[in-house]
Amino acid sequence: MVDKIIFTVTPIFSIPPRGAAAVETWMYQVAQRTNFPNRIVCIKNPGYSNYTFVNDNCSIHRVGFSRIYKRLFQKWTRLDPLPYSQRILNIAHDFPITKESVIVVHNSMKLYTQIRKRAPQARVVIHMHNAFEPKLLEQNVKMIVPSLYLKKYYQSYLANADIEIVPNGIDLETYQSNFQPITRSELNISPEEKIIFYAGRIVPDKGILLLMQSFEKLAAAHKNLKLVVIGDYTEMSKSDKGAYQRNVREIAKRLKDRCIMLGSIPPEKMHCYYPLADLVVIPSQFQEPFCMVAIEAMGAGKPVLVSTRGG
Repeated sequence: MVDKIIFTVTPIFSIPPRGAAAVETWMYQVAQRTNFPNRIVCIKNPGYSNYTFVNDNCSIHRVGFSRIYKRLFQKWTRLDPLPYSQRILNIAHDFPITKESVIVVHNSMKLYTQIRKRAPQARVVIHMHNAFEPKLLEQNVKMIVPSLYLKKYYQSYLANADIEIVPNGIDLETYQSNFQPITRSELNISPEEKIIFYAGRIVPDKGILLLMQSFEKLAAAHKNLKLVVIGDYTEMSKSDKGAYQRNVREIAKRLKDRCIMLGSIPPEKMHCYYPLADLVVIPSQFQEPFCMVAIEAMGAGKPVLVSTRGG
């Protein structure tokens, strides 16, 4: 029996996210539809308030750390007298949670372990959306995963774990209701042209560079093709990600008007862009745990071409 739920996640993105943050988007979409009283606890980034009322069952509590606090206790000394994990538990205590309540920690083994250490009697479940080596988890951990691939992955490390598959989903009403889609004319695309569509992070794991290299060859032979890319490609650092995105920008520049780079699109606006596509391509080069773009594209009635990686 469950009476209340705390949803929490590693302190990177605030909820609802304003860019590509699949886990945080999932949490927000699910929490507001959950029939149990629940609280979302996340980090407070600039431009967000401490608290947001969502509906009678759901509200968002954002944990903020001042610049001085972070510098003194997290960077210089690392003493951290009131860490993120304890602040989550303080919010849970004020809810208040009971022995029937559940704390669901999303995609962070470190945060899960910290909460378990500080509240050993609490009912805590970890919901993993990606494949990470579970060095910090106990053998009898209770876990939720979105795919059979991830279940088998974690079972190979944790033979006694209680692992349940809860597939990710989308709200089909979003794609079937009356909304104003982005039109081809807005992007100077003619009705005769065929659009290959990519949406996701611009990183090596996602394989966008491979897609663009392949498209470059296709475009030379088929003059009616265009490539539309959604994802932030502006990284300028000397990191591996920065170098990868520079290569992406160089190919986009060579392709000229055959490639349209739209940058980052807020998750709540993505359904307006799928109608552009004739084919959605997911060229992942890593073991994809569960690709939300695939089911979003299918929800929009679009054919999807994927690499045979993961779940």
